[in-house]
Amino acid sequence: MSFARLSIHDMFVAFLFFGIAMFAVASSVSAQQQQPGNAQQRIQRPVNKNMPVALDPELKNILQNWEKAGEFTKKMEGKHYRYIFDNVFKVQKIAQGEFYYETPDKGRIDLNTPKGLKEGQEIERNGLKYKVKKDSPQRWVCDGTQVFVVDEERKEFQRLPIPAEKRGQNIVDGPLPFLFGLSMEKMLMRYNITLFTPAMGGQNNQQAGIIHLKVKPLWKQDATNWQEAEVMLNAKDYLPKAIRLKHPGGNSETVYVFYDVKRNAQKRLIGRIWGNNPFAPSLRGYKELVTAAKPELNNQLRKK
Repeated sequence: MSFARLSIHDMFVAFLFFGIAMFAVASSVSAQQQQPGNAQQRIQRPVNKNMPVALDPELKNILQNWEKAGEFTKKMEGKHYRYIFDNVFKVQKIAQGEFYYETPDKGRIDLNTPKGLKEGQEIERNGLKYKVKKDSPQRWVCDGTQVFVVDEERKEFQRLPIPAEKRGQNIVDGPLPFLFGLSMEKMLMRYNITLFTPAMGGQNNQQAGIIHLKVKPLWKQDATNWQEAEVMLNAKDYLPKAIRLKHPGGNSETVYVFYDVKRNAQKRLIGRIWGNNPFAPSLRGYKELVTAAKPELNNQLRKK
């Protein structure tokens, strides 16, 4: 894994399911600082101004319940599989790991090689064959002030400082917050959300316990990074089941499948795997790669 080419799409989707996009915020800071003063307004200009005249009653009820679920979610944890599909070279990369989140702006996700993975075998997807490969083991940790991006194979890590004005509750204004911490009003302002029904090729069926949504961005800052997303929720508790993110151009996709997900659990997973503080990763013996933008921020964080 090369940090100079670190995939922002991967970082977006890593925390997509609990709605903190601190990686994108940190990565975009230097670019915004080098642009004219109106850069932020230009980034946030909508792709179009078309808004739905009437909202489907079922969708409205789902979004209202989703918003309420977010209001009482203080912690979320679970396990996941991540699949990255390269639709050009027909390669499927697989990783497995755990995630943990605490409001308003702390999160961690670990990605490891699944046990028993057989590299080189072929799987079929949408009538095409993909060759299976393991993904690079990584850790992404946010303590609310900075993000640690850790390459386990190279034993290297990078810090991405988060500007003070983007911390805390303001993190929900990041590029991909629509699975946590965003009101229904803001969701509809920012995204075109529709039910993905069986008639359309989806699986939405609340009686069967499945909510399946298709999401398209309306803002330029979102459309630059992803062109379409599918979100699957448990209809009983509104916890995430799966996410599929199609990247611009359609040449690659990232899919997360979640299991053993819990809301507001008392140190059920983190105490057993990461100890008392999952947001203070042990990096002794790892080499730090200093970011090119704002090195003084890195020096300040290192002194803390």
